[in-house]
Amino acid sequence: MKRVLLLVVMVAVAAARPAWAQQNDIAALRAEVAKQQAAIQSLLQRIDALEKQQAGSSTQALQDVLKAQEDEVTSIRETMNSKVNLNGYYNFRFFTDGSETPTAFQQHHLGLLLGKQLGKFNFLMELELQNVPHHPEISAEIEPHAAEETTAESDISGEGQVAVENAWMEYNHNHFLGVRLGKQLSPQYWWQNHYPNLTYSTDAPIYLRELFPAELVGVMVQGSAVKPTSSSEVGFGYKFYIANNNFEGNSRSDLRDGKAWGGRVQVKLPTGGILKKFDVAGDFYLGQTGLVTNELVEDHVNGFESQIEISRFLFQTEYARGTSQGQVRTGYYVQPAVRISDDWLTFYRVEELVSPRIFTAERRHLAGINYRPFPQIALKGEWYRSIPLEQDFTESEEEHKPFNGIALAAVFFF
Repeated sequence: MKRVLLLVVMVAVAAARPAWAQQNDIAALRAEVAKQQAAIQSLLQRIDALEKQQAGSSTQALQDVLKAQEDEVTSIRETMNSKVNLNGYYNFRFFTDGSETPTAFQQHHLGLLLGKQLGKFNFLMELELQNVPHHPEISAEIEPHAAEETTAESDISGEGQVAVENAWMEYNHNHFLGVRLGKQLSPQYWWQNHYPNLTYSTDAPIYLRELFPAELVGVMVQGSAVKPTSSSEVGFGYKFYIANNNFEGNSRSDLRDGKAWGGRVQVKLPTGGILKKFDVAGDFYLGQTGLVTNELVEDHVNGFESQIEISRFLFQTEYARGTSQGQVRTGYYVQPAVRISDDWLTFYRVEELVSPRIFTAERRHLAGINYRPFPQIALKGEWYRSIPLEQDFTESEEEHKPFNGIALAAVFFF
C-alpha cells in the first residue's frame, strides 16, 4: 500500500512540474517500471516455489500482491505515454574571416522539439527561433519622424521569426511500411542529422545551399528490413515521397498541379572486427524549383552518400548532381574524422559547390576539433579556407580572392 501511495505522489508531482522538467520525470518513471518488473519476476519465482510445496491461502496472497504490482506498472506506463516529450537545442557561435562579412557573435540556432507517440502513431514538431526582438514594445513607441532613421537597424535586428522545420504525423504499420504526412526535412544524411550537437563543424557543407531541397511538404512512404548475419546484420531501407514543388511558401500552396517526387534507397552492409559501420545510400528528385520571379523550372537531382566507421576513424561523404534550364550543378563534401578519446574528436573536410543558377563556384577546406564532455554538449572550433573557383559567372576580382576564417561554437541539447 505504501508503494502504491508513493507512486501516486510521484505521478502527481510529475504532472504539475513545468515542461522542461518532464524528461527527468519520464526517466524516473522508466526506472520505477524496471524496478517493479524485477519485483514481479521475483514474486513469480516465489509463487512457483510455493506451489510445488503447498497450495492454499499463502499462494493466493502472493498472487494478489503480484496483481497489484502489475496494475502499478500499467498505470506508470499510461502516465509516460500521456506526456509530450520536449527537447531542444541551443547553438552560440562566433566567426571571423577575410571576407566582406563582419566579425560577429551569433545566436546561431535555438530550436524546440516536441514529440508524441500514441500506439502506432507519432507526431514531431521542430521550431527554430531566429532574430527574436528584445523588448519589442520599445520599437512600437518610436516617434513617426524617427522611423526613417531606424530603418537600417530594423533591417539588421529583424522583427523576429519562428521557422517550422518539421511538423509531421506518421503511422507505422510495421518496420516494413510507414506513412508520414506534413512538412519534413529531406532524407539525405546531413539534413536528418543536422542538430548542432551531432555535427562536427559549426557550418553546414556549402553544397547544401543548392541541389536537393532542404524541406519537403507532402507524403512519404518508408520502411526497412534487417537480417542477422553470422557476426552482424545486413539492412535495407527505402523512402518514396510526393511533395509540393520547391519554392518559398510551398507549405501553404503550390504553383502548378504537377508535384515533385523522389526517393531514397539505403543499404546497411555487414560489419565485424574493427569495421563498425558501413552504410551507403542513393537519392533522386524530380520536380520544379522557383526562381526569384516565382517562375517554376524543371529540376532533376541525383545523389550518393556513405558513412563508414573503422575503429576510431570515421568517414562521411555526400555528392549530388542536378540539372535545371540546361545548366549542370554539382556539389560534394568528404569528411574524415578521428575519435581521439571519449570526449575529443578531430576532423577535416573538403567541399565544393558549382552552381551557375546562384552564381557560385567555391571550394572550401576545414579542419576542426570537438570537445564533448556529455553527448548533449559540444564545444567546437574550426579553421577554414575558402577558394573561389574560376568560372564565367564570377567576374569581379573580389570573387576570385581566397580567404581564411575561424569559427567557434558552444552547443547544448536538452
